[in-house]
Amino acid sequence: MHPELPIECRCWHRHERFQLAFARQAMEVLPRREDTAFAAGARGLTLLAETEMALERPLRVLREVYGNALGIDPPAIRYRHGAEIEEPHMGLRVLCAPQYFDAVRRDLYLRTASIMDAEVNRSFGIVRATGPQVALFGFPDRLIQLTQGQGKLVMWLSHYAPVQEPPPGGSAA
Repeated sequence: MHPELPIECRCWHRHERFQLAFARQAMEVLPRREDTAFAAGARGLTLLAETEMALERPLRVLREVYGNALGIDPPAIRYRHGAEIEEPHMGLRVLCAPQYFDAVRRDLYLRTASIMDAEVNRSFGIVRATGPQVALFGFPDRLIQLTQGQGKLVMWLSHYAPVQEPPPGGSAA
């Protein structure tokens, strides 16, 4: 089920008895994109996404359509299980004003991201990095805080690598 989309989130309807019917109906209102996929099941609708930002788009549509009747589980990382457990690593590029550069770089460092390239001048700062998705969860929202909404973020699935520590028990497969 789309191993190249490393984040998943389950949604359900709080007032529907049959979640499969809700899930099928909900899929009809969601736009099709390469960075998301959807699966209807007995427990509701599973959203798969490449990044948190890609996940937010269909969630926004579902909230508009279903309002408070929509239940949403927290996003989960989809680890690959084979001879060894592998976790998704994300690549990212941040463009920000020079005054936010150090804060952005520090936040990524604290998240154990590997800074590949960082440059700042009088006009802008750019940071290019990679890191485990688990460590980068929440970074898009944090970037908004750090840059007062002015930072620009591009994020993508870079690769999978063996996990350094076992994933939490409730993590997606």
